[in-house]
Amino acid sequence: MSFVTSTPHGEDEHAPSTERRDVLVAVSGLRHPVVIVLLLIAFFSAIAGKPLDGLLMLLVAAGLAWKARLGPGPAAELPPEGASSGSRSRGGVRLAVALALVTAGVLYAAAVGSFIRFSWPATIAVVGAGAGVIVIGWHGPVRHRPVPGPLPRLGAGLWGGTLLAGGLWELWSLSQQPSLDTTSWAHPTISALTDPLLASHPGRSLALGVWLLLGWYLVRR
Repeated sequence: MSFVTSTPHGEDEHAPSTERRDVLVAVSGLRHPVVIVLLLIAFFSAIAGKPLDGLLMLLVAAGLAWKARLGPGPAAELPPEGASSGSRSRGGVRLAVALALVTAGVLYAAAVGSFIRFSWPATIAVVGAGAGVIVIGWHGPVRHRPVPGPLPRLGAGLWGGTLLAGGLWELWSLSQQPSLDTTSWAHPTISALTDPLLASHPGRSLALGVWLLLGWYLVRR
């Protein structure tokens, strides 16, 4: 004679609990290529003497992995065709907002570019702007767009190969330095190659402007 034991609320005794399922799903998010890249950046930033950069990358990677437990959000779709007439009346407002954003971006780049590199004012300004972009784009695109299809294999392969080659070059150059936090011009890292540009106020402002444009592009995507 066999006995069957019942579990509370009719749940399967072999089924994992809700908390365990959440953890398992979050851990499975670590397999995502973006999360892996961020974790690698966090690790090598920390050992290269940039613990704050490493901590920020680690927090973003952990957030992306944890968000995987919620599943993909609703896909944004294009508005109905009839809504195009109403959008024309808001064209002037959108243009004014765009001009205000561009002006704010230029002023931000000019002001923050005047700060000394790695100083606390520069660090706080960059971290604040980066955190703001992450918060805005966390729940998805900020505008309606068609549901994207699968990534083309050729394009994904080219971008992946480029990132892999850059990462391997960075690791090789880093390993050939006298120490992890000492720059060697015989084997320069990518950050060392950008030092001449970032040594001046105009160069830092230009780099910040490009960084802002790239961040806003990614948010709108």
